[in-house]
Amino acid sequence: MNFLPESEVINLKYQLAQQIKASINRAASSKSSNTPFLDSCVDTLIDEMAELKIEISKLSLTLSGLKNEEGVSDQHNEQTLLNQSASSSVVEDELCSFPLKLDPEYLQNITNFHYPETSQNGRSYIWMGSGNKASIEFPMTRISPIKLSLKNVRFITDDIRQSLQLFVNGEELKYESLKQDEGYTITAFWMPLHNSTKDKYVIDIVVESSISVQELYPETNDTRKLCLALSEIEIQNNVEEYVNA
Repeated sequence: MNFLPESEVINLKYQLAQQIKASINRAASSKSSNTPFLDSCVDTLIDEMAELKIEISKLSLTLSGLKNEEGVSDQHNEQTLLNQSASSSVVEDELCSFPLKLDPEYLQNITNFHYPETSQNGRSYIWMGSGNKASIEFPMTRISPIKLSLKNVRFITDDIRQSLQLFVNGEELKYESLKQDEGYTITAFWMPLHNSTKDKYVIDIVVESSISVQELYPETNDTRKLCLALSEIEIQNNVEEYVNA
């Protein structure tokens, strides 16, 4: 909240000066000699100065009240910012909680992924290429066993499928590959050590190399180098399966 504008303070002073001037004129019109007139003027000025001090005191109190309100407003704004920060923290916690589903819209922001595409049945997918590695990093403060699933994975060649490797925080994972209608579902499990998370998980998808699409299909206009495509990466909390095992 702002203090009174300077124009309003000036206007208040002008009104008080006009009141003093009017009082002097009234006193002068009722006096017949100069000395009593001057005495009256002095008395009037003293009275008006007292009134002026009162008005200034009122103004000071008003400004003090406005300042206090501004302080309260600042505290409110500060609390609002803290609440927003806490809300942001909650959102981040939600993003860092299981299960995590990384769709093509998310993966397009990861290095070595192309833009999402749509298959004939309307399902979204995304190609990895042109390098042979894609690293996906996300914050995670929880130390927990996880289940990693790559869904609807399609390989541009069978050799690339056989060269696939998966890593979490540098540790290579053994995985299972299940052939389905639109590709493979690849599943791996990871049991982290106490100091292996470092407040983040880094998933590495690695193949031997990517291949030029035109090398395989000379008639195409696609100039990309590709290796595999997928529709989603899901990370689940696998603690219950480990406990049951």
